[in-house]
Amino acid sequence: MNKSRPPGQAEKSSQLAQRSKVRFDAAAPTVLITGANRGLGLEFARQYAALGWNVIATCREPELAAELLAIKALHPQVSIDQLDITRDDQVADLARLYAGMPVDVLLNNAGIYGTLAEQSLASFNFEELKRVFDINTIGALRVSQAFIDNVLASEQKKIISLGGGMGTQSIGSAFGGHYFMKMSKAAHLMAMGVMQTELKDTGIKIVMISPGRVDTQLMRDSGWTGASISAAESAAKVIACIASLSPQMNGRLIMYDGTVLPW
Repeated sequence: MNKSRPPGQAEKSSQLAQRSKVRFDAAAPTVLITGANRGLGLEFARQYAALGWNVIATCREPELAAELLAIKALHPQVSIDQLDITRDDQVADLARLYAGMPVDVLLNNAGIYGTLAEQSLASFNFEELKRVFDINTIGALRVSQAFIDNVLASEQKKIISLGGGMGTQSIGSAFGGHYFMKMSKAAHLMAMGVMQTELKDTGIKIVMISPGRVDTQLMRDSGWTGASISAAESAAKVIACIASLSPQMNGRLIMYDGTVLPW
């Protein structure tokens, strides 16, 4: 007689099978990337893997991440793991899975713009505000807290969050609308700044990097139709920036070229 599997067991079995094929290089640095299934996150996974790094690429539905699976097929040191950064249980599960493994760069890449029409003064949808905050602000804080010990155990000790310019007074208040995105990024800047202050004696570097106007779904959701750069170009510049970070950049918001943005 066939027995039905508990909910989620098939997915967990599939993930375990995929993970068994991963061959991390103990001598190589490790990056953990959130939202690695598309856009910038996908490019970060592709380029870090090509550089020989161990890559922990996370997304909500690994089995549907065809391009990410193709990268993994070429690079045995890439692991694809399920992670919804809005779920405490999934973040805790991933932290337990990688307990004791050094993570040189924790890259908080996952983020959303939110529905533009629902974050204007005339038509606020506060449920949408909660969704944007849960991903852009709380999610990054949740993941950073969970992996502090992994970062501490590494050589490079870097926690990087993408974006933030929209959360500054100089940029965010320059034009109207886009409330939820701007608010979520402002709160995220504060969270990461406070974390850097609290961890300043540990050697961990926490830096927010603006990747520029990148041709991704997030940019299209913003309504921007002007000039942009490709995800591949932006990712390459951000990776180079991460590699060359100086202690003076700790707690700062910088452009991908290293220019400091006051916030």
